Amino acid sequence: MQISIAMATYNGERFLRTQLESLAAQTVRPVELVVSDDGSTDGTLDVVEGFAAIAPFPVRLLEKPGRLGFSDNFLHAAAACQHDLVAFCDQDDVWLPHKLETGMRRIAADDSLLALHRLTIADTAMAPTGLWTQGIEGDAVFEPLQLDPYKNGWGNSMLFRRPLATLLPRETRPRQPEQQRPLSHDTWIYALAAGLGRVSHIAEPLIFYRQHGANTIGVIPESTWRKARNRVLQPMWRLRERMIFYREMAALFRTLASGNGSFAGVANAAASRYEALNRPIEARLNIYDSPSLSGRMRAYQAMLGKPEFRFPSQVKDLVLGVAGLNALLQPSAVEPSHLA
Repeated sequence: MQISIAMATYNGERFLRTQLESLAAQTVRPVELVVSDDGSTDGTLDVVEGFAAIAPFPVRLLEKPGRLGFSDNFLHAAAACQHDLVAFCDQDDVWLPHKLETGMRRIAADDSLLALHRLTIADTAMAPTGLWTQGIEGDAVFEPLQLDPYKNGWGNSMLFRRPLATLLPRETRPRQPEQQRPLSHDTWIYALAAGLGRVSHIAEPLIFYRQHGANTIGVIPESTWRKARNRVLQPMWRLRERMIFYREMAALFRTLASGNGSFAGVANAAASRYEALNRPIEARLNIYDSPSLSGRMRAYQAMLGKPEFRFPSQVKDLVLGVAGLNALLQPSAVEPSHLA
């Protein structure tokens, strides 16, 4: 198997050289580096062109008509990759030398569509400050539909099979839950991989994930107050966002299943799984959405006895849903969050 690297850049001159040097130092070198720049106004393109002149593999700088935003920029680069495996690459991290080799070996051994690993969080000077597990408990391989499709791996930890980048047009992907923009590139690839094939987890942290205050997506601890508030308000907005996400992904998998490609059969199973995940959410939201007290009570009674409807959800839905107090606690705006 051969590896392409898909790098999205935007005003990344400050840390880009160090990242590019770590790509060149890989024990299994990529066959190409594909760079999609999103309109940098600093010296980013000069750094890329300087590296291309000395790199031990070809470097392609893509042309595009205008700015895409970070997620579409990554997917634009990935779609242009030409080899078996694709690795998303941020412009400000540093990779350990065996990152690509480890991911490639796991994908081959597990016959998986995607492998992802833990990350070492680092400060501006690359001093380690913590570990980001992203839910990886140890080396493991998961069968299709075994992982929660609402959660995603982080793009800078991913190595995946190239067909995932072009299986469906990126314009068809759903809206990012809780945010007014299309689904993140990593959530999209992860959801496709987890629905259509095996996913490999690697316990070893294989990159230094630099935090410098200007990251597009960073590791931001959630406050105790926000955690408590979100547990109370989940039926009102997070659960509804999950319902929309499941519904749209089910429709996309149905579209994929209607074709004659190699993923048609498993895509049909994935669509059924998303629909099954969505049914109890829709039933629970009826407790909040019915315009009458009697309707909300009937919806509540219909949920009683179902295994997914337990305390404290029963109390919460009785007070906020049936009694109609939910609207009084609704936040003024949905706060953004990364689904890692």
